[in-house]
Amino acid sequence: MQLYVKTVLPLIFGLIVFSSAVPFIPQKAYGDGFTQENVQASIGNRVITTFIKLSPPIITSNSQVDKSIFFRFFDANTNTTINNVSFYINATKGNQNLMYDLFYTHTGFLTIHFLPGGEVGKWTVQGDQDPVLGGWTSQSDDINIIAPILTEGGLYHLNLSILALDYANTLVNGTNPPKFDSYLSVGDVSNQDVTYQNNPYNTTLISYYDKTSDFNFDESTKQFSWKMPFDWDVSRFQDRPIFIHEELRVPKSLSAFSDTPSYAASAEGFGLSGRRVIVDPYTIGDYMIVHLFLNKLDLINMSKTIPSGDNSIEFKVAPENPNVQTSASMLTDFGGWHVKLGWNPTDLTANSQNNLNISFYDSFTEQQVTGDVDYDIQVLDKDQSVLWSKTDAIASQGSDTQTVSLPGNGIYSITIKVKSITTNGFPDNSRIGMARGNIVIPSTVSEQQDTLTQSSQSTNVTLSNNTTASMQQIPNMTTTSTSANATTSNVTSSNNATVPEFGPVASIVLAIAVLSVVVFTVKTRILRH
Repeated sequence: MQLYVKTVLPLIFGLIVFSSAVPFIPQKAYGDGFTQENVQASIGNRVITTFIKLSPPIITSNSQVDKSIFFRFFDANTNTTINNVSFYINATKGNQNLMYDLFYTHTGFLTIHFLPGGEVGKWTVQGDQDPVLGGWTSQSDDINIIAPILTEGGLYHLNLSILALDYANTLVNGTNPPKFDSYLSVGDVSNQDVTYQNNPYNTTLISYYDKTSDFNFDESTKQFSWKMPFDWDVSRFQDRPIFIHEELRVPKSLSAFSDTPSYAASAEGFGLSGRRVIVDPYTIGDYMIVHLFLNKLDLINMSKTIPSGDNSIEFKVAPENPNVQTSASMLTDFGGWHVKLGWNPTDLTANSQNNLNISFYDSFTEQQVTGDVDYDIQVLDKDQSVLWSKTDAIASQGSDTQTVSLPGNGIYSITIKVKSITTNGFPDNSRIGMARGNIVIPSTVSEQQDTLTQSSQSTNVTLSNNTTASMQQIPNMTTTSTSANATTSNVTSSNNATVPEFGPVASIVLAIAVLSVVVFTVKTRILRH
């Protein structure tokens, strides 16, 4: 085995053409998957597909575990693995060039392990080299790279383009090769100390898209705010799924913030409500967790009025007066699943049974899931004692119906844990997530307003004690709620369970695309002693 440190890869465009050049129809493929994804490009009658999987499925800047990316190249029409693939990977972060190198897999499978170390623009590859084109390879299909990749929080751009496939010397057209393009986000974890009434409180902010700045706590309004860089050029992401996830953890000892079931939130002045905000007071006992979500459709709608030159998103979260409604729509905390709930009858009354129609959607694309969803469902009281539950339920082709026993008047939690999606007989458990919502008894359920808004609103909602609460929202903000501090129920539970956090996600986003491909490459090698 040889060990090389690489700095610059000078490209020499040759005129050498091997005897079996591959005819192709170039197609750039984009993908922003969470833990794993398929990205495709056409070559002749074949749909060349790269299956990419990140391990572990969620990475943050304080993760100390090994990080790797698994690649499989195959023809989507036949599911046949493609052998002898040479491909370039270009890794960048912001304006930093982290790595550009050629790799080769004889079997069509390759795992690259990223180890901490190295410097920006310098990397060490531990592996052998293909004698034909010189790509890095190994007999075990495992290669180590020592480089500052996937270590710091922020957005990484990984580019891949294919140089050869099928046979070691069978080149694709080097002027316009198959290209794959995507982004991988390493969660940026920052701990922030805030002061309220002369007492310090340690909060945690995790951005699963890019690094944050300008973190602030306004003591007078109990409002948290921060900024995250974002390129509002819609052409950059309109052809691929994109998902932004921000997570704020505030100690419950900061009771002025945590002693409420409702929160107002906004992103760049647009109010967030419904499934765009998840509040979790249970996973970490001493903390109130607020999740904020934006998908591609949200970002496209927001971009229509974003001023030219704006290159960030400012998030705001503040407590509000109770505004608890029966949920008709929920998002999972991780995994990127949208769960729609349809109650029949729509009038929820105490000590009754209702049919609950459950539909699962991919929150990246808003398309209904076509596979079979394995999920658990629970109804819990304010102390998180289980009142009704069903495990290992199956939503065939993304839809299912449950008959739910409703307890006495009160405000209750409903949780749905997505465990796996089975498509064409193959289960995928890489996007596990928990969706949380509310059931208010009595109430009449209607489809919740689920639009971004820039206007202030005053909302009257009926609570479980049949009184009416008036809520005046912060300008440019709308609210969501959790069942914490809800009305006490007279129902006696037979099981007391704390809802765990099912964290593997969405490792926000993986993949690949292109620089320029050459027919023949000469690489400068510096032997490391």
